[in-house]
Amino acid sequence: MNTRKKILNLLHPILKPLSQWYLSRTRSYRYQSINLQIYPGVFHPGLFFSTKVLLNYLNTQNIKGSTLLELGAGSGLIAIYCSQQGARVTASDVNPVAIKNLKENADANNADIEIVLSDLFDNLNPGAFSWIIINPPYYPKQVAKDSERAWYCGENFEYFEKLFTQLKTDFLDHQKIIMVLSEDCNIARIKAIAASRNIDLKTIYQQQLAGERNYIFQLTNE
Repeated sequence: MNTRKKILNLLHPILKPLSQWYLSRTRSYRYQSINLQIYPGVFHPGLFFSTKVLLNYLNTQNIKGSTLLELGAGSGLIAIYCSQQGARVTASDVNPVAIKNLKENADANNADIEIVLSDLFDNLNPGAFSWIIINPPYYPKQVAKDSERAWYCGENFEYFEKLFTQLKTDFLDHQKIIMVLSEDCNIARIKAIAASRNIDLKTIYQQQLAGERNYIFQLTNE
């Protein structure tokens, strides 16, 4: 176990109640010119490195004019950023509270975003987008309520089983589908689930922040 994980394990009894307290009320968050309100039960982009890593990567890409989906958009930071860069954006989430949060943040930032309540692609057509951005839940635990869907992927990684089943491989030749994962999750297990659907996770970007390395993978045909 590396030093950072040892420290986090020692602090966990303190950090968990503190984070639960902090996330128990609506919080304000600002990224560049984007101002957000983060509702309780909605993923807070400022407390985790994955969103920052995705934004750093997207800052190197030309997405103007693209049709772009943020799958599981939470409070909408990435969707709003991409809209400001000239993409035609759709943002989805499975949590009705997040959908309400998304709409209010999009309106507050004058972002023209189509917002869809959907469990993964149940109410979406994956083939309609040239870009799909995924910041998934990856901790293996059974989901008990909607607010937990931002963190937990099911005891047996059911989120990824469904995701890779819905992403038929013929989409992958015509789209850029990217997903961010932390070194703290079971990347090998997730890759194995993808491989069982003939999908390869190719590392295209990585960044280490405060001792945690995050990877952005492009989903491609094996």
